Amino acid sequence: MHKFSLTFILLLYIHLTFSQELNESEIKRTRIIQEQLISNPEKAYTEALEISNSTNELFRFYGKYYVANYFYNKSEFTYSKKLLIVLIDSIEKSKLDKSSKVYQDLIGMCVNKLFYIHKNLGEYDLALFYLDKYKNAVQKNRFNEQYGLIKVAMGDYINGIALLKRELKTTPHLKLGVGEKKVMNKKLFADKYNIIGEAYQKYYLQSKKKVLLDSADYHFNVAANMMLQDNFQPEYTKALLSMREAKSAALAGNYDKSLSLYRKRKSYPAINDNIRTVQLFDLGMADCFHHLKQVDSALYYCNKYIESYQITKVSKENLLMAYNIMTQCYNEKKDSKNAYRYAQKSLELIQSIEGIKSKSLNFLHNYDLNIIKEESNNIIASKNYFKISLFSILIILIVVVLSFYYYHKKQKEKHYRFLKIIQSLKESQVSDADDLQISKTEIQPKQTIDEELIEKIALGLKKLEQKETFLDPNFKLAFVAKKLNTNTAYLSQYFNQVMQKTFSEYTQELRIHYVLQKLKDAPYFRKYTLQAIAEEVGYKDANTLVRVFKKQTGLSPNYFIEQLESTN
Repeated sequence: MHKFSLTFILLLYIHLTFSQELNESEIKRTRIIQEQLISNPEKAYTEALEISNSTNELFRFYGKYYVANYFYNKSEFTYSKKLLIVLIDSIEKSKLDKSSKVYQDLIGMCVNKLFYIHKNLGEYDLALFYLDKYKNAVQKNRFNEQYGLIKVAMGDYINGIALLKRELKTTPHLKLGVGEKKVMNKKLFADKYNIIGEAYQKYYLQSKKKVLLDSADYHFNVAANMMLQDNFQPEYTKALLSMREAKSAALAGNYDKSLSLYRKRKSYPAINDNIRTVQLFDLGMADCFHHLKQVDSALYYCNKYIESYQITKVSKENLLMAYNIMTQCYNEKKDSKNAYRYAQKSLELIQSIEGIKSKSLNFLHNYDLNIIKEESNNIIASKNYFKISLFSILIILIVVVLSFYYYHKKQKEKHYRFLKIIQSLKESQVSDADDLQISKTEIQPKQTIDEELIEKIALGLKKLEQKETFLDPNFKLAFVAKKLNTNTAYLSQYFNQVMQKTFSEYTQELRIHYVLQKLKDAPYFRKYTLQAIAEEVGYKDANTLVRVFKKQTGLSPNYFIEQLESTN
């Protein structure tokens, strides 16, 4: 009898440790925690911690996932990510059947959360990395939603919104299982409507079609009504609707209406429990006050937003908006020091965002081609070989034609740029050299410095340009200020307010104009190495020259030289 008891206990322990599914009471507990993460997060955290130490391995995984979810909701993304990566590793090393639904669900939940962590941080390339690495563990409809979100973030609004809408239509309305509540299923769909609404708002920024804002508000109201019908967090739901409609009003240029909607925050103290929601209210109000010429109020709310951003680090695009508002407000207050400081911060952030988006766009382009290949391969594997062959050939032809069209279009654009530059160079030989701008823009002076000082600096710069002093590697702000008998603050202010460009941009334009003119007029110069040309115009290495040359002309130095040679 004693031996039998030991065997029974051992078998029970093995069952609890390596169970492939949860029992009914365990399922109920996970459902309760899932709901409490929204309604009572601290209690949910305590419960999740408790089951994360369970003897049942599977139950333990769910507990650890909800602990990570708790920190995600508190915007502690770095810690949440760390917990999720460790959890994925544990799940992969466990004895769970890799083909089982429970295994795929767990991995899919973790990957989904990792995706949103990196998306919220603006790290789209990393979000795509996790999406691609674990795509087989992510449900098809969920994959479409995440892929659509990245498309929207990259500016491909038509395809992105189409994917989001397809996902909304194909997501199954779950039958309520053990411990599930109807309202939690409805919240799933409400979130999807809100995501589509936000995508329409972003699309409006590109097209300025008012119908897109109407579509956005329609989706926001559908989402809110779904939640209010079941009285689910009514105060917070109304606050979010007010905030989203306020943004639509601001995008439409109705800042008085927008501000009145943002001010409703006082009626909804529940938002104070969510720092990211408070951030969006602060940034929205800063934007309204800025456009309504209430500078001090705009600065106050911008500062509030920037302070809380240091905690969440969510959305570099929103931070850029805050920096831009600060720049313009300080400029209006004639505080050139702070205006310059936030202008610099804006430029650095733009470079960071563009770098991430560039990687992500390459990924999306390759990924779209891979999807076409995968769909073609799936069709080839079916039985209708004749139709399949035709379809495959058609797909290949489409890809080839599109690739050829894209290449031809790019080449045509590059050649047009080349011809335009050559024409500008010819014109510049007749007029002053500083009249040449590769991308012509009208300068709208907004100077607040003395007219006499402006004239003095302009004359001094003209003399330095004629002497080609800008070719000196030491041609920096302090160097030029000394040459002109002024200080760096005044000189910097001159460039920002009168020339509407930074000193660095000014130097780059002069040096690249010199290179272009030299390459056009002196065939021997084309024989120089890029390193030699770089040193000729004051740069230390060829990479810097290539980067600045492309920025100024849209072409590479080698392409420009090749075209000159072929033209001659």
